[in-house]
Amino acid sequence: MRTEKITAGPFSFESGFPSLIENIGEDPNPAKALANIEPEHREMVRGLLEKTGAVLLRGFDVLTIDQFEEVARSLLGELAAYKGGDAPRHAERGLVYNASGPDKTRAVRAHNELSYAPWHPATLVFGCSVVAEEGGATTIVDGHRVYTSLPSEVRDAFRERGVTYIQHLPHAAGDPSGIKSWPETFETDSKEDVIAHCQASYTSAKWTPLGLLTTNRTPGTVEVGADGRQAWFNQTHIWRKDPSTVPDVTDMERWESWIGYGATFGDGTEIPGHYMELVRETLETCEVAVEWEAGDVLLVDNRAAMHGRHPYSGDRQVFVAFA
Repeated sequence: MRTEKITAGPFSFESGFPSLIENIGEDPNPAKALANIEPEHREMVRGLLEKTGAVLLRGFDVLTIDQFEEVARSLLGELAAYKGGDAPRHAERGLVYNASGPDKTRAVRAHNELSYAPWHPATLVFGCSVVAEEGGATTIVDGHRVYTSLPSEVRDAFRERGVTYIQHLPHAAGDPSGIKSWPETFETDSKEDVIAHCQASYTSAKWTPLGLLTTNRTPGTVEVGADGRQAWFNQTHIWRKDPSTVPDVTDMERWESWIGYGATFGDGTEIPGHYMELVRETLETCEVAVEWEAGDVLLVDNRAAMHGRHPYSGDRQVFVAFA
């Protein structure tokens, strides 16, 4: 449900998920107008994002990478690198990345960006310059809705015990597992720099004959927004391994002979399989599809909302930046 529109300058504002901000001005270059947004209007955008978790800006014709980068910096300030991420993402230029993904035939499951790492971006900004021929919606999920929809047994376990993510990255690109190598993940081939960073930031980190093995303990839920509401904040439904394929995910000595990733509760104990089924069902129920129009910009509070992508056909060009 959307609320009554509020008009301020060349913008109309509507709450919802996502909230909607539309261009109602007459500037012949609306992308430039958005990049030069007045401070009070920028604060209104950020306030709406904090309140709802996702904001769609429509009608501003942000179509080129130059326009997107300018708008992203105007709305978010300093941008950040995708360092430590497991997705096969490449930079289009500088700190602007391609968000379409390598395999258009498969859905990208909802997740909080880098929730498994010691650092994660606070905000994501997406921009669409080319709409897919079919499919390709970006999906968003309200983390507070997920939290309140899950049985108390499940959400309490994650809130109280947190999550430990296990990641064993190979030494070289092209590993049969399909896992990114540690030089690709950390954007450097310096073993000294990488191990120093990991030992300072992760819960544990060590070299093995196969690669780099790290663990990182994180919250399973977080407080978001000015109201301090609880939000689901983990991607164990993606990282937790079926015991039939990775027996005893809790055995760290055996992890030295496996390349891949897994997840346990923060205390190192197994996450029950039926918990994961409930989480998957709840995420599907709470998913909202954002159907792109060329020139759209989408802001996502990375702690308050998850994001994913539907499969698609044809060309699709979506940029993303992190802050």
